Amino acid sequence: MTVAKAERAKLADLLAVSGPDAPTLCEGWTTRDLAAHLVVREYRPDAAAGMFVPFLSGHLDSVQNTYGSKPYAELVEMFRCGPPAWNPMRAGDNLVNAVENFVHHEDVRRAASTGEPGQAGDVEPRQLSEAHSNELWAAARRMVPLVCAGSPARVILQRTDVPGGEHSSLEGGSAGGPRAQVSGPAGELVLWLLGRDDVAQVKIEDLTKGAQEKIKRRTI
Repeated sequence: MTVAKAERAKLADLLAVSGPDAPTLCEGWTTRDLAAHLVVREYRPDAAAGMFVPFLSGHLDSVQNTYGSKPYAELVEMFRCGPPAWNPMRAGDNLVNAVENFVHHEDVRRAASTGEPGQAGDVEPRQLSEAHSNELWAAARRMVPLVCAGSPARVILQRTDVPGGEHSSLEGGSAGGPRAQVSGPAGELVLWLLGRDDVAQVKIEDLTKGAQEKIKRRTI
């Protein structure tokens, strides 16, 4: 089973058990809001474009509100089934959705102990299989140039869940800037790249004095 499918199944199960009013790490969103987002992203690409194109954001909000009013169980099952057959996303499910499903699974899982949307709980990271972690590391490799573009600091991601070697580190940001190292398992580094600072179990160190303060990440 691919990472995207495994994470989809686990997230769908967690959404179903949690109910529509549970917290998530997505600020202002309950599990109902997140489920509507996931379904709109896969079933309404015309509206999902509003995530990236500002003048379409109103259309996105309208469509997401409509989907959010559907029965919660229906939303969860739509998400569980994956993109519809007509959506090209279905053919590229693992490439497109492995990180999406993993991160949102953690958004629900790690917020569960707080009772408050947007607030991190004290849930420990999962122990992922080597294949699972490798897939997330491959995704981190694709994300780093985008997320760290324009960062005044040079960001070195150091993976700690595999033996050291040339494939256990990634770099992004300014080639001549002060250097900072972010260390952790592949999944935690993905969470950090995508702004889950309160829950990502990573260690950030200055390799050049003051480098941490100059790290900038873009939202993708």
